[in-house]
Amino acid sequence: MKAQTGFTLLEVLITLAELAIAMGAIISAATQSINTVATLRDQTFASWVALNQVHALLLESKPWPETAEARSGKAELANRVWRWEARFSKTEDPDLRRLDLSVRAGENGPELVRRVAFRGKKPEPPATDPNAPAGATPAVKNNPSAPKTQKSSP
Repeated sequence: MKAQTGFTLLEVLITLAELAIAMGAIISAATQSINTVATLRDQTFASWVALNQVHALLLESKPWPETAEARSGKAELANRVWRWEARFSKTEDPDLRRLDLSVRAGENGPELVRRVAFRGKKPEPPATDPNAPAGATPAVKNNPSAPKTQKSSP
């Protein structure tokens, strides 16, 4: 009798089972990689939205609220609507205010980014003399480093 060459049915089934396990691991790794990229993309866009809102609030001419207050709004970026919420609060320094800003993807999405910013109160400008020439800087009283001016006698 002549020896047969080739694989038995059992060998073929074992090889197919090994390939199925390997393919399952490869597909799982690819899926996890895609999910990670999507999460990082969302966090990047949310971070940009947060920075835009922080800068917009820093550029406002009116001072931030003295008491705890919250504001919220929506911003559109990358063909998506992002929801942001800003909470103002006091700090230990009476001239400093704190802003906590969070950004979510959509109305009820998870919080993707949180940013904190601080803003000091604007100092009040010194009183100007209405009779002073234009462009003159007001003199500071009791400042030893201020330039001395001499009055000329007529």
